[in-house]
Amino acid sequence: MNRYQPLKASASTTPIFYIDTHAAPHLLFEDACFRIRAATGLLEALTSVTVKHTNDADFFRLILPAYLLLQDGVDALDQITFKGL
Repeated sequence: MNRYQPLKASASTTPIFYIDTHAAPHLLFEDACFRIRAATGLLEALTSVTVKHTNDADFFRLILPAYLLLQDGVDALDQITFKGL
């Protein structure tokens, strides 16, 4: 396994952001939880917003950060799983 695993969510075909696969599992877990909680907080805030008059571009701007945070969190959790823990 490569030491650095690229994050799945990327704006280009060439990866820029990576996870250190040699990081301690508790650090990967802590980072994953941080990102998942941040995305959950954003989505919870969006539940109180009316989206009737939101156009597609605005809706995308609201959802993309939540997606990125959640995907990064899942990528970090996957590294823990790959380590067999």
